Amino acid sequence: MNKRILNERLAAIIASLRHGEMIFIADAGSGTSSKAIYPLDSSVEYLDLGVVTGSPSFKDVFMTLVECGDFEGAIVTEDMIEMNQKDFQFIKETFDTKNIHVSHYIPEYYQLRDRCKAVIQTGDYGIHAQAILIAGYSSADIPMDWLKKGLKKGHE
Repeated sequence: MNKRILNERLAAIIASLRHGEMIFIADAGSGTSSKAIYPLDSSVEYLDLGVVTGSPSFKDVFMTLVECGDFEGAIVTEDMIEMNQKDFQFIKETFDTKNIHVSHYIPEYYQLRDRCKAVIQTGDYGIHAQAILIAGYSSADIPMDWLKKGLKKGHE
């Protein structure tokens, strides 16, 4: 059976994505309000799908979006690789390694989040159960070195 997105707003967001645009799948702990340490830029649409602790999971939302949308790759934090191998391995099963890009967490990942078209918050309580999906197209993949230009470097 083919999956389709039942949430009207989420379906519209996915249908409107164009090549090189990004969508951030956030875990339940991702703060986005104006009072957060790194508030979400007001130009980024926010959609909270969380129902109860753990639902929907990062994996459920990630896989549904990949199956229903057109995505060429993902961006994860180096912290995910260290602290959440389960979800990182799932992403590696979905995309070729060359299409998985790793970013510093603070502040680069937040800067990339603020360049996304939307943040979709899940109910997942996993550590770093989050990723940025990059919309694809039948042309060449987006060169990630170009995308990351201009990002401020975090403390090393």
